[in-house]
Amino acid sequence: MTQAVGDLPLFFKHINGQLAGLEGTYVDDSMLSGSDEFMKSTDVTSQRFEAKPKALDNFVFAGLEISTTDRGLCLHQRKQIGKLTMLPPDAPFSEFKSRLMSLGWITHTRPDISCRVAQLAQTSSSLT
Repeated sequence: MTQAVGDLPLFFKHINGQLAGLEGTYVDDSMLSGSDEFMKSTDVTSQRFEAKPKALDNFVFAGLEISTTDRGLCLHQRKQIGKLTMLPPDAPFSEFKSRLMSLGWITHTRPDISCRVAQLAQTSSSLT
């Protein structure tokens, strides 16, 4: 596999000069996509190292929930969003920062909230 130059956690696999598949990694999570031949070639790695079973549909990668619909792929973070709760006014500032970081992660699939999250981050940095 060849590592991408501009995106180091991304790897490409060529077979007979043709792109056969790619793998994206994030900490201890990976996502594969490619031809049947490519997927078979990854079985050796899965057998050698402890790995979760391959999921072909409706799976989680790095906290992103990925599901197939009749229109294509759907990326969401409903479980992550569901974990967020309101903080009481007297909550420690560290709790606020933790929630802000969670919101920052959620903006990967919710660009509609990214501006407000950025504004919260700017405001909170002036408080420390």
